[in-house]
Amino acid sequence: MADVAETPLSLMSLEDELTCSICLSTFDCPVTTPCGHNFCQDCLLATWKETQRCPQCRTPIPTKPELKKNTVLSAVVETFNLSSNKTEDSLIKEEKKAEEKEDVIRDTSHQPPHSESLTLTFI
Repeated sequence: MADVAETPLSLMSLEDELTCSICLSTFDCPVTTPCGHNFCQDCLLATWKETQRCPQCRTPIPTKPELKKNTVLSAVVETFNLSSNKTEDSLIKEEKKAEEKEDVIRDTSHQPPHSESLTLTFI
């Protein structure tokens, strides 16, 4: 399998695919409806208290299916969350380094310029 560069853009588009359209967070215990859409189990069960339709495409689901955790999707979400946290950590470190460099530049810019001692003799 080819390595995909982990750029913030690629992680953002992956996050969109791994986001529950009900709670707008990455899936927590993802389940798949008979029409193929994925949701957090608790989110889906909460919407089914009102009407038993797919929250995404509104397809009626006449009999309440036995929902089982989508283990593959769950593993992908877990891997994404770990990768996302590493990316956030590295971005925070880069920001801190940039701030430290700015602080050094500010500190040196406020110091008076170096001058050599001159002795003036008046005649």
